[in-house]
Amino acid sequence: MGIIKYIFVLIYVLFILIVGMRSRKGAQETSDGYLLGGRSIGPVITSFSFVATYISGVCMVNAGKIGWDWGVGAMWNAWGNVILSIMFMWGLLGVRSRIMSEKLNVQTLPDFLRVRYGTEYFKLVGSVVIFVFMIPYTAAVFSSLSYMFTSVFHLPYMTAVVIMAFIGALYLVLGGYKAAAKIDVVQGGIMVLGGIILAVATLRAPEVGGLSQGIARMRALGTFTNTSGAVATGDDLISFGFNGNWGLLMGIIPFVLMTSWAPNGLPQMVTKFFAISSAKQVKVGAIVCTVLGFLILTGVHLPGMFVHLFYSELPANGGTNVLVPDMLTRIFGSGLIGQLCLSLILLLVLSASMSTLAGLVLSSSASFGVDFIKGYVKKDLSEARTTILLKFSTVFFVLGSLILALLNLGVISSIQSLAWGAMSGFFLAPYVYGALGKWPTKAGAIAGSIVGIACAVLIPTACKSAFPSIAKYCTTVNACAIATTLPLIVVPIVSAFTKKVDAGRVEYCFDTDMSVTGHEHLDKAVENPNRIFVNGTPMKAGYQVKAGDVISVVRGGQTLKFEIKEVSGDVTEADALDMFTDLQP
Repeated sequence: MGIIKYIFVLIYVLFILIVGMRSRKGAQETSDGYLLGGRSIGPVITSFSFVATYISGVCMVNAGKIGWDWGVGAMWNAWGNVILSIMFMWGLLGVRSRIMSEKLNVQTLPDFLRVRYGTEYFKLVGSVVIFVFMIPYTAAVFSSLSYMFTSVFHLPYMTAVVIMAFIGALYLVLGGYKAAAKIDVVQGGIMVLGGIILAVATLRAPEVGGLSQGIARMRALGTFTNTSGAVATGDDLISFGFNGNWGLLMGIIPFVLMTSWAPNGLPQMVTKFFAISSAKQVKVGAIVCTVLGFLILTGVHLPGMFVHLFYSELPANGGTNVLVPDMLTRIFGSGLIGQLCLSLILLLVLSASMSTLAGLVLSSSASFGVDFIKGYVKKDLSEARTTILLKFSTVFFVLGSLILALLNLGVISSIQSLAWGAMSGFFLAPYVYGALGKWPTKAGAIAGSIVGIACAVLIPTACKSAFPSIAKYCTTVNACAIATTLPLIVVPIVSAFTKKVDAGRVEYCFDTDMSVTGHEHLDKAVENPNRIFVNGTPMKAGYQVKAGDVISVVRGGQTLKFEIKEVSGDVTEADALDMFTDLQP
């Protein structure tokens, strides 16, 4: 029966290679085609791609830790992911991100922030941040998969990660983002089906005996101490409020913030909205993505919720990392149906990991190739050579992550939370505030990014060493939670006392008129509090105004905006009022 899993994996590998080959045309031509699929990806495909990228194999590994330490906290994490990340991003950030990215003609989050705030800081420093922290994050995805292959399928760790790295690099080099997005539809479908099977199988397991019986058995557990040192009872673990147990609450809240709030500032998630076919499609994608996320995340986390019914103590080898993978062999058994289900769960984890890998590698390649090399080293690089550079960057990042993963350091959660904290701490507040409001200043955004990345890196390192009395609280998880929330306070405070971004730049960034796109004129313009814009670009001397032109007059911090209805050289003052339409909000 062991051959079943190999057949499933072989079919999966052949499928993604075929899709990669069929997506070559668009990816070969331009960097926009390689990185964003030509901004032509539909809402349903984007939804599947978003969920598949968001949920990695690390999620299943972490489910065991969450369930062991916090019981029902597994559901906190699952539904927190849906509400704080999926619904927040699609509901509030999606439309603005899609419109602004096309208006400004940007492909990456660092470049988006550079144009939005008018500073090279975000593009230069942001590309370095991604370069440094994306490799260990990708390595964590590789490592998480090893626990599944080793515990459930008894495949060698090294063989598994090398094969996955080779396949991932191959289909990304061939087809770029479009190939990844198309593959994500099938991978997302596998993840939905696998999540449902996992949830049903967990509840039907003899150790659980159904939802109500499983809850009753959890409640009957005695007192225990979790890995963070918090003392709890079974009744605490199964209560959504933990019966007011502050030891549990202070552990789960930072963890949920790390996994649910931090992704809002991760480059690989933000660029999903840059690639969707139009802003109007975001609402459709939001509904699809929310449903998909709820089904998959609930299914993946449910085994963790009941992990105490399978283990009375942590395994000596692997700790919480092997809990859920090992549970699967006990839940599904060795029969034909069980092996089929196990093979599908393998594809779930493989799909989740491959999708996340694709998103991480493409973001890394874009940051290194477009933002850094083309932005500062070789500015005159042609589109064809830029695309080639992106493909070499893809291979480079996969190899770097593979080497780190082969070291098998065994600190998945720490690596992931440090990388998440550093990248999201740097980008989240400037991105969220910059996409939703006109008020953030350049100094405020920069201050927020510095505070964010400093908290993520210094708290679990320098602070932990300098203050032994609070060392146990200086974890990468707590640091990530602080790094992604504190800048939300810093940005508005600093913005209140610093110079505002040029009103003309802000007006152009938030303009929805797509007759004029790009940002070159903003980069060349001299900051001036008084400007006149025609259709979003500075008016040049001698320009002949015509009917249909949208005129913006920027005076200090205020903007007057109107559309020309008629042009005539001989009119009265009274008639002039009928020759334009006031577009003031």
